[in-house]
Amino acid sequence: MKKVFLFIISLVSITGMAIANDVVVTNVSLINQNTSGPLNTHYSDVQFSISWKNSWRTSTNESNYDGCWVFIKYRKQSTSVWLHATLNMSGQVSPAGSVVKPVADGKGAFVYPSANGIGDVNYNNATLRWNYGSDGVLDNEKVEIRVYAVEMVNVPQGSFNLGNSSLESYHFKDGASGSWFPVTSENAINCGTAPGQLNTDYYFTSLPAIPAAYPKGYNSYWIMKYEFSNQQYLDFLNTLDQTSANALNSIGATGSVPNMVTTFPERAAVGFTSLNILSWLDWAAMRPMTEFEYEKACRGANNTPSPLEYAWGNTTLTTISGGTNIGANNETWLNGNANYVTGGPYTAMRCGALATATSNRTQSGASFYGVMEMSGNASELTVCANNNGTAFTGNHGDGVLDAQSNANVPGWPSLTNDLSIIIRGGSFASVYANLQICDRSAGVIYVSSSYVGFGGRGVRTAE
Repeated sequence: MKKVFLFIISLVSITGMAIANDVVVTNVSLINQNTSGPLNTHYSDVQFSISWKNSWRTSTNESNYDGCWVFIKYRKQSTSVWLHATLNMSGQVSPAGSVVKPVADGKGAFVYPSANGIGDVNYNNATLRWNYGSDGVLDNEKVEIRVYAVEMVNVPQGSFNLGNSSLESYHFKDGASGSWFPVTSENAINCGTAPGQLNTDYYFTSLPAIPAAYPKGYNSYWIMKYEFSNQQYLDFLNTLDQTSANALNSIGATGSVPNMVTTFPERAAVGFTSLNILSWLDWAAMRPMTEFEYEKACRGANNTPSPLEYAWGNTTLTTISGGTNIGANNETWLNGNANYVTGGPYTAMRCGALATATSNRTQSGASFYGVMEMSGNASELTVCANNNGTAFTGNHGDGVLDAQSNANVPGWPSLTNDLSIIIRGGSFASVYANLQICDRSAGVIYVSSSYVGFGGRGVRTAE
């Protein structure tokens, strides 16, 4: 007799609920169960609909597009342990107007527009194939699943200019001329004071070259459109055991797993240690970005650096003011294009609060590729180009944490590979200079120390 695959469906969408950051996942179901062949080949398709606002795809100028990183967690009804679902590289269904592309390690998939256009998108009945048999789930086990979606921006492959020739503290530069440094491949970069060598005054490797394996931003990658929010971090906590959730609770969440709550879910999450941020990235099967990738995402490909520029490509800087519905999912600000310490609210604002359907890059504080809040609001965790940091090879998280729910990805910054993270971009607690693309004065930090305004976002290498 055919076995019955019984599921309890639970939907979680990692999302804000306002203009520019309101990805919504609905209508989740499990269909097309296959039980033929060995157990480790058994699968069921996860069907869902996904929508978000202000999407784009363009083949001119930026030549990029936005999308969503979608991944699935599951829990056997007999346990309280949430595990990461393994997805098949084939069997997916892309709704009209979209591309649904699973990644090679099986940890998730990207959903993005298939053709050029700008506006809201709604893709119905997208499908991903879950290899539940390879995850150790039996055909007749009751399982709860959660589908997560994170808005992302694709940064295309290409050369770019790193650093500047102006006065930003400890900026990258050519070793001889003191001008910006062109990054033209992922090959090793020679360091020193000769022409064509990379140099900087501080927080730098003493090795003769930055290894080829250290991600330099030349290859294409996906970066989160916004810094992760309190809600996104809360969703992570609610999949942990209570002891781990309490230990990693940096957002003042209250209650008990799996129903912990937070006061301001739409705000960028801040006040973390690096270890906490890295745990979230591993859980979501992403990775930290390097400081090279930070600058590429801000400035774009082959653009000439401007002196003292911010992420939106010029020196226009106005503190946010005139806030309405502060802390809510429809928080807006009448004036300003950055959240920093001078005259600001001294708290993180809603992710994407400055973007509207009609705002331009300077008004919204967007980077060249459309990444939001890369200058101000929450400062960015990046892997430093120093001796410890350049051991980083860009391994992705696998969704599986250690016994204490900490990240355990080989080569990542850790207690045993400390002083490999440098803060970039500035936060609501930072002075204006820290918001400049090339500024590196916030310095290298210990992974176990927490910092006011410290948050961040994840990336994945494109395939």
